[in-house]
Amino acid sequence: MESPSHPEGRPTLLVGESDRHRESELRVLLAGEPIDVLYCEEAPKALLLLGRTAPDAVLLGSMDGPIDPLEFLRIVRSSDQGLPVVVGVPPGDAPYAETARSLGATRTVERPYRPDTLLPALRTLVRGPGRGPRDAGAVDLGRLRVDGEAPAFRLDGRLVALPPTEYLLLRHLARNVDTVVSRQELIRAAWAGDEPVRTNTLNVHIMRLRKRLGDDRARPRWISTVHGVGYRLTVPDGDV
Repeated sequence: MESPSHPEGRPTLLVGESDRHRESELRVLLAGEPIDVLYCEEAPKALLLLGRTAPDAVLLGSMDGPIDPLEFLRIVRSSDQGLPVVVGVPPGDAPYAETARSLGATRTVERPYRPDTLLPALRTLVRGPGRGPRDAGAVDLGRLRVDGEAPAFRLDGRLVALPPTEYLLLRHLARNVDTVVSRQELIRAAWAGDEPVRTNTLNVHIMRLRKRLGDDRARPRWISTVHGVGYRLTVPDGDV
């Protein structure tokens, strides 16, 4: 396990990976990214490192020890709903990916990792020097204000915390307020184009967002469905 020693201001990624070959591939893949990477082979040690270093994101591959990656994710989510966690999924293992998402994975990316899938996911989640002010800033729509840092929003001044995926969906809809956003664009925004994401998965997250916004299930005012295309966020007038 590597001890942390990082230049101030650079984001940190904690990688749980016991496969030495995969770790070597990751070191090459991430060498040019403006982030500091901590590698750890065993889940218990990774949990200690998580508490010591407070990384900006976590990438979970295979891990040695009595705690497997999914149990590690469960433990993390029991105390931290906002930390971005990317879970590496064995090739073609859709049930594993679904389980990871149900436990709170922010993204799932198939292993062995490919630059065109892993790097966009990490760049979306880890705030580094290369990300512009649009990524870091809050979206203020009057009654609705989506935080630019923490996974949360304020509705009429009331703070509502969000799981990471719902936060990414709402933030993207808010940035495109009054515009129809396609389903595929939302999947790219919230799952970095993760191919195994099923249509019903997006539906469930939208349904949960509507509930948090106090939307009427039969006649939603905040997030409307444009059949065959996607969804549109609209800020309705205040209740009378």
